[in-house]
Amino acid sequence: MTVKKNTAVIAAAVMLFCMAGCTEIKQTTPYLERQAIEFSAAETTAAETTAPVTTTVTTVTETVLTGPEYSEIPLDVPSLNIQNVELTYQAEDMELPISFEAKNEKTDYTGSGYISGLRGDLQNTFIFSAEVPSSQHYDIQLVVCADEGAECAVTINGEKTEKIAVESSSRFICATIPGIYMEAGMNSVSIQQIEGDMLIDCMVLQNNTSLSPNRTIEAVPSDENASQETRTLLEFLCDNYSKAVISGQHVSDSSNKEIKRIVETTGKYPAIRFADMYPFSLNGGNAIDDDTVSAAIEWSKKGGITGLMWHWFAPLGDAGTLEPSDEFSLAKAVTQENVAELTPSQLEKLEEQGSISEECVKIIEDIDSAAEGLKELQKEDIPVLWRPLHQAGAGAYWWDSEGSEAYLWLWDLMYDRMTNYHKLHNLLWVWSGVDNEYLPDKSRFDIASADVYAAENEEFGSGYEPFYALQKMAEGKLIALSECSSLPDIPCAFRDGCVWSYFGLWYEPYLSDEDNAYTDSETLVKIYNSEGVLTREDYIDYCSQAEAAGAVTEPAADPFQ
Repeated sequence: MTVKKNTAVIAAAVMLFCMAGCTEIKQTTPYLERQAIEFSAAETTAAETTAPVTTTVTTVTETVLTGPEYSEIPLDVPSLNIQNVELTYQAEDMELPISFEAKNEKTDYTGSGYISGLRGDLQNTFIFSAEVPSSQHYDIQLVVCADEGAECAVTINGEKTEKIAVESSSRFICATIPGIYMEAGMNSVSIQQIEGDMLIDCMVLQNNTSLSPNRTIEAVPSDENASQETRTLLEFLCDNYSKAVISGQHVSDSSNKEIKRIVETTGKYPAIRFADMYPFSLNGGNAIDDDTVSAAIEWSKKGGITGLMWHWFAPLGDAGTLEPSDEFSLAKAVTQENVAELTPSQLEKLEEQGSISEECVKIIEDIDSAAEGLKELQKEDIPVLWRPLHQAGAGAYWWDSEGSEAYLWLWDLMYDRMTNYHKLHNLLWVWSGVDNEYLPDKSRFDIASADVYAAENEEFGSGYEPFYALQKMAEGKLIALSECSSLPDIPCAFRDGCVWSYFGLWYEPYLSDEDNAYTDSETLVKIYNSEGVLTREDYIDYCSQAEAAGAVTEPAADPFQ
């Protein structure tokens, strides 16, 4: 099967606030909400390519899978020299391009005036040149005014960081872009107008104090009855949090061609293999002839970590994952009845009485189907990074497009039925979302994750914007990059204090047989051989040490080696 993820452009979080002498304006859309809007639009536009195609795939067992050997690449993390800084750069003191002029007609400006000339019809650019005393993270405050509203793009040292929407106001307001790393010396901040006309008073740089990673996470699973293997996996994640990023790769099928490319290019295996449980959807899936579970067992027996998600086909009507239709609606399934631990016959009786709907019964039947697949992994003592109901709040799928109340009911139903009714204690629950209203109770998930897609040839950078937005939302949880279109810059992640627990690179078109605009061989080698990245070999070593302490069974030898 092929699930094509559509591009959603990365943008930094912007916080707008009132300064002395400035008029308060409405805050622009925060990062994760904006990502949700863009993701939802892309998914809706390409619904035909987003839904998985039901196929039967035969597992291909490699007899030889080797790659080149590389020396470990040291982390080259810039040293920070944090100073208490507040520098103001007046726009009228900068070199003024043609079409820009200094004015002083308004009354609430600072310095000797402000400049005009940024026009949407010209899409022209104004540049601040700023010499900073130390290499550290700065908050960039732009004091601007747009009588009729405006939008502009901000580029820092040649890298696009943010689109700023300024509401209509006759007074100057301040827009802040937090946590931008600048090296000591001369830096440039460019403002390109997109829509509307805008006046610029000044730019203020202050040392950032808001980026504060949570470096210690307690390794206590949400499921108090979690198996020892599951606890060991969580301990591995927590022990390495903020110290290293764990590598992961989504596969398109059980042939593992993506992993083959990685090994033959880098000499290393990803620690985590991510796959999809979509065949366990009873309406459109085909779990009987599918090898998703057997391939996951094979991978785990070789010492790797198994991650599973679920492109869950709607339980009624035309099989698909996108948005509700006239044939199926999650809202019709929601009930106040305590159905999570009822038997099929008890559910049937409630449906006959009209106490619950057909939609409710069908949802539970699908959850039971997925649970049977997960039980096969539990029988083999295999823990799973389980990520259901992903992209919560984006509105792209049927499970989250009818509001947070219905979504949270479904999350709780699945959690209770799998944990209490099916006695699945091999799951670490991974919530993937973009909206705080869709966040389950923190006692019902273990990891919070983001799906971040950048445009072709666009540098991922550290990804600090979604990292800190998610950390603020799910404080106290591990923060992971569950899906991405390109790999994070590992030294930048350490520099910015956003060391993701793990990453999961999506497959084609983001990782294909050959280099492309998203991922090339040079990047793969650099990532997989970085001292800041953990691979399958590292997890095997960790489990061996745990086994020596009497915790788990040592993984089986890899026949590929």
